[in-house]
Amino acid sequence: MSLPASETPRCDAGTPGAAGQRMRAIDTLLADRGQLFQALFLSAPIAKALVDLDGHVLVANPMMCALTGRTAENIAGRHVDLLAHPDDPPVGDLGLAPRAGEPVLDPNLLLDGERRLRRSDGTELWVVQSHEVVRHNNGDPQFVVLSLVDVTDRRRAEDDLVRRAFVDPLTGLPNRRALTDRLRHAVALSRRRGLQVGLVHLNIDRFKAVNETLGHEAGDLLLSQIADRLRWSTRVEDTAVRLGADEFLVVAEDVEDLDGLRALADRLLSVLDEPFVVHGREINLSASVGLTLGADMSPDDLLRQAQSALTKAKADGSRARIEVHEGVLSHDDVDALQLETDLRHAIDNEELRLFYQPIVHLGDESLLGYEALIRWQHPTRGLLPPAAFLDAAENNRLTSKLGAWVLRRACNDAATWPEDLRVHVNISARHLAEEGFSDLVADALAESGLEPGRLELEITESTALFAAEATLHSVAVVTDAGVTLALDDFGTGYSAITALHRLPIHTVKIDRSFVADVVTEPATAALVQGLLQLGRGMGLQVIAEGIEDLDQADWLLRHGCAMAQGYAFGRPAPLPSPAAVFIGEMTDAPAEETAGELLPPELETPVVPQPRDEPAPRLTRETDDTGRFVTTGTLFDELADPDED
Repeated sequence: MSLPASETPRCDAGTPGAAGQRMRAIDTLLADRGQLFQALFLSAPIAKALVDLDGHVLVANPMMCALTGRTAENIAGRHVDLLAHPDDPPVGDLGLAPRAGEPVLDPNLLLDGERRLRRSDGTELWVVQSHEVVRHNNGDPQFVVLSLVDVTDRRRAEDDLVRRAFVDPLTGLPNRRALTDRLRHAVALSRRRGLQVGLVHLNIDRFKAVNETLGHEAGDLLLSQIADRLRWSTRVEDTAVRLGADEFLVVAEDVEDLDGLRALADRLLSVLDEPFVVHGREINLSASVGLTLGADMSPDDLLRQAQSALTKAKADGSRARIEVHEGVLSHDDVDALQLETDLRHAIDNEELRLFYQPIVHLGDESLLGYEALIRWQHPTRGLLPPAAFLDAAENNRLTSKLGAWVLRRACNDAATWPEDLRVHVNISARHLAEEGFSDLVADALAESGLEPGRLELEITESTALFAAEATLHSVAVVTDAGVTLALDDFGTGYSAITALHRLPIHTVKIDRSFVADVVTEPATAALVQGLLQLGRGMGLQVIAEGIEDLDQADWLLRHGCAMAQGYAFGRPAPLPSPAAVFIGEMTDAPAEETAGELLPPELETPVVPQPRDEPAPRLTRETDDTGRFVTTGTLFDELADPDED
């Protein structure tokens, strides 16, 4: 930075007068270079300090004082390591060396580039540091000009991008992307230490219902509270991760055995048992848990095993249940995976079937319509009922695809029936809430030519109670078009009255669990009688499900139930097209002559036990003056298939 006398520009002889004046001005400037340097140093727009070769500050300009939060007097005479961040390694341990031709300097002066410092108030500061050696005219080093450019805002923006990529923005926990690196590190560490890695996979029970009832804002607050409890309930070496929605995962390092992992899971469940408070409302939650433990396996295998264990914990609708998955994937897991793969091709391969169960008028058993029930004719496993594959459909988000197929096929079939017969189609909550559901219904009706009033969509009580805005909108559109809505499993859900008020319900179906004991259990009889009165009082159609004998049918008829469905009137069975066996006027002709073959050739038609020791069944049953049945058996019994609804 210094300018030696030998390098001072001089004028050659004979220089014109103007050039001579310019050289005299330069000489004057050089004579006053101390004052000029001082002015430039003090007014510099970036933080600067003059530091001796050993790293002690001689003087700092105002920008340096402002940047570090210290006064010039406080900085002068102090070593520059005063500004170093305490969490960073000592600069002397970095092995920095001066550039060629530079004198020996304090290592803190050699650390050019981006570094982290600390202000006087303890806050973090990021700067780009550079240094320049100032020499005497003879070339000896005199001092160092240390410059600091504040890049804290840029660094924070970059850190924020990284945080968003690897941290869940709602809960502040690491996200699924960060889990991959964390789990890879944990597996590698476990191999070196000879211990195991444990995974605790948690799914909050019924969170969706809570979220839809209280609103998404309350749901977000609840998830944040759950994350906080998981964070402070785990060990320092453990990592709590939010996988998405209402699923969390805890990576536990250095786990000795399964008992230790179970103890961690029990502790997590216990802290979640304590009530949560959101918007002044107390909420009680539980979680289902899947556990897995391993060492010499890939992170992906560990995650699959944890997911498999969680699936088992929630398989039968249980809550707060813990399931353990040890070792490699079991035969059942592999079998379930294969079933899920096969289901993806079932529609394209035309393997799905619709079975129909009749709905009749109790007074004279006249046919009113059918409920459409899906079956899967698997190429190797045979005919599968819904319970065998609907979980696989849910896991693969195929419920909407299956539901669309059922709706179209049922409408096409019903269009061939007499105009007084209706078709009932079950709709899942997920499908009903999807965008475009109302268009799907309209298209199915238009393609088949079926009148909207002949289609009734059946939903569960929980779907009605926790219906989101998208669901309410879809229902409004389809019901305005003339389609009716039935509430299935009436009386078994959360709040029957609330469900009836949330949606334009046309029909309620009393669940089979009540009908089964209506004759033998007075308490159940009183409950069913109340449900019947409630339905009639609200102007609703009432259907009793699961009627298996005439005593049940007789009791329901005497207490005002007009419509029924159950094995006493027919099991679910394939329906020929046209469905002559079930429609129009019935005759005593053999079933094969009336309707043809109802079951596939390889399926044997089972013998259905008759409720009374009567002779061969007639096609319809008469009633006496009191409305009681006087004969038994129907054509439906003769043609029943072995699969239950």
